[in-house]
Amino acid sequence: MKIHSGWLAAALLLFALLACNLGKNNNNANNSNKNSNANKPAKAQPTRPANADVYVNRVYMAKDKNGQPGAETTSYDPADHTVHCIIELNKAKKGTEVRYIWRIVDAGGESDKEIKTTDYTTNSFENKIHGHLQLPSDWPKGTYRVDVYINGNLDKTIDYTIG
Repeated sequence: MKIHSGWLAAALLLFALLACNLGKNNNNANNSNKNSNANKPAKAQPTRPANADVYVNRVYMAKDKNGQPGAETTSYDPADHTVHCIIELNKAKKGTEVRYIWRIVDAGGESDKEIKTTDYTTNSFENKIHGHLQLPSDWPKGTYRVDVYINGNLDKTIDYTIG
């Protein structure tokens, strides 16, 4: 069977066009992913030493219940004027330095902005610590983050939304 050179040329041209089009679509998909993540500040990576004596076993957010942490959540209503962040340490050790850095990730037209830093030093037999942040008016809708430091090293981060 003899293949006509015109058909062979047309098939090669069609193949080349399809290959270029697929490459273009993949590049557009990659660029759109890059652009959507470009506006989000990257989470800071933990700096806790591998041999840390005290570290965070668990971190979670909670609703307010008469000034104390209530139900666990990662989503708040703008009218929830107090948000709580609770950490559970691997062990209780007096003098452990805990720092909460509260941040706006993307809310109310602002991004990657520190709101407040709160520091606390643990007492004997204390391994569950809670920090809270209050706003007398409604919170702007968006994404927020709490960075938790133990003895000067970033240990955990947790994101939450208000919307």
